[in-house]
Amino acid sequence: MDTLILKTGETALSDLSLKAAEILSRGGLLAFPTETVYGLGGNGLDPSAARRIYEAKGRPSDNPLILHIASKEQLPTLVKRIPETAVRLMDRFWPGPLTLIFEKADLVPAETTGGLKTVAVRMPSHPVAQAILSHCEFPVAAPSANRSGRPSTTKASHVIEDLDGRVEAIVDDGETPIGLESTIVDLTGDVPVLLRPGYVTLSELEEVVGPVETDPAIRRESILKKQEFTGRPKAPGMKYRHYAPKAPLTVVSGTAMEVSEALNGIADEKTGILTVDEHRHLYKKGAVLSLGTLKDPETVAHSLFDVLRTCDTLGLQRIYSEDFSEGALGEPIMNRLLKAAGGDLVSPRELKGGTRMIAVGCDHGGFELKEKILAHLKERGIEYTDLGCYSAESVDYPVYAKKVAHMVAEGKAELGILICTTGIGVSMAANKVRGVRAALCSDPLSAELTRLHNNANVLCMAGGIIGPNLALRITDTFLDTAFSNVERHARRVGMIEED
Repeated sequence: MDTLILKTGETALSDLSLKAAEILSRGGLLAFPTETVYGLGGNGLDPSAARRIYEAKGRPSDNPLILHIASKEQLPTLVKRIPETAVRLMDRFWPGPLTLIFEKADLVPAETTGGLKTVAVRMPSHPVAQAILSHCEFPVAAPSANRSGRPSTTKASHVIEDLDGRVEAIVDDGETPIGLESTIVDLTGDVPVLLRPGYVTLSELEEVVGPVETDPAIRRESILKKQEFTGRPKAPGMKYRHYAPKAPLTVVSGTAMEVSEALNGIADEKTGILTVDEHRHLYKKGAVLSLGTLKDPETVAHSLFDVLRTCDTLGLQRIYSEDFSEGALGEPIMNRLLKAAGGDLVSPRELKGGTRMIAVGCDHGGFELKEKILAHLKERGIEYTDLGCYSAESVDYPVYAKKVAHMVAEGKAELGILICTTGIGVSMAANKVRGVRAALCSDPLSAELTRLHNNANVLCMAGGIIGPNLALRITDTFLDTAFSNVERHARRVGMIEED
């Protein structure tokens, strides 16, 4: 198939949009720009066009497509009902980068929705997309215009690379303004649920409709655990690995100095390093690629997919990225980045191949449990320092609590573990040391959440209350869970550290 390239600068928009609409109306596929990324469009009410979209992308057929419309007046024919929350969100964010999920009307074929009884709809604000859609008598189903699993397309050149010869036409309008796909919110339940973070942030949504839940499948902790999504996805990006460059990608979470020091020790000419303008000078080896500037997080969002594709062009064999969690767009950027990395996130210490150092201490009431934990750490191959006590004879718990706390605070140990009869005394003593966030945990869930939300660095347990099997599960969860780095949690940890 010969793919027609329609360049916006060479043809009047009115003529180009009519030509594009004609291609779509006869069942053809058309890639076109939106304000987020390029979309691969087909008649959303034509089952055969939907099947062709899946085929052109190499996309699993249970991964639903998004319907694009030119005006709100088109919506009632596509959905069974329009909740009041949808009206408020549309009034605020349409046209724009927000996709809403409704119960579908019978008019919408199952091929478009991946077999679901719900349908995703959005109204893009890009003038070219608006012009094309306004000439269509049907909604246009349009996922991102890339081969499935590859980084999304933010330039016409990306689309041509992936889809030339697979679609009837590509509209070339250069770069898209935003560079991240739309935010997706499910409105079919009692409470709105975020299914994909995007340019419209969670806080902006909640300003309009109140509390918005986040689907567990897209939470950072789920991606890091590499949990397989077993259900039917209600939105693109929930089930399958997305956005991946050809070379393996790893996200390194730490300060810029820590990350650069670790990477300078292992990088070579085939290593890609994703950073920002402010940190470029820290890297002495590898292909150093800046996504933008910390002063404007939107530049990082805008450049992400383009830079991932540049890594392919350079033929890199390994890619490492800094953690971009900070800022208003930190959540959607990291969602895409961690999806591209397959959930592979490490610390600089792990990157350098060093063993983890854990400081362990107790009083007489925690001695027996401490010995079992030390044996468990040895079995796992985790390096530890036993700071005492060394018998069940009565001792003063603050002495041992402070030993562990100072070792962690001074960076000599990555994390600490403290045990006394109730866990309360050692946690109180450890938290007196600046830089220590000691958390008393009684189950694996509390251990996981305090790492994710509080960046707790010392685990405290009650040797006189919990048994050894439970204690080992708590220990493993605490050691294996990384801090989320989500902006609101980072802010709160900073507040903890304030005088």
